[in-house]
Amino acid sequence: MATFSTSKYRLRAGGPMPVSAGTGNFVLHSFMAVTNDVTIDTCTVSLLKSTSFQGQGGSFSGATYSQLPVKTGNYFKGTEVAKDVYVEEA
Repeated sequence: MATFSTSKYRLRAGGPMPVSAGTGNFVLHSFMAVTNDVTIDTCTVSLLKSTSFQGQGGSFSGATYSQLPVKTGNYFKGTEVAKDVYVEEA
């Protein structure tokens, strides 16, 4: 069973707005960024419980799992995403 960790980074921004009419130039207003730690399980037998998610007091914002085609038990591959951390843009 292998587990990998990585990070996800997303810039938070509004839609592009024209600088002045007819020039074709736009400006993008950004407001902080969001980073998440992501854990990728290639094979696991345990899934996160409801209490692991931030709405229930936990520290995860999302998870996805797929059952592996193994006849000897319930094995899953999946991705678990930690809750958002807001940071200044890099």
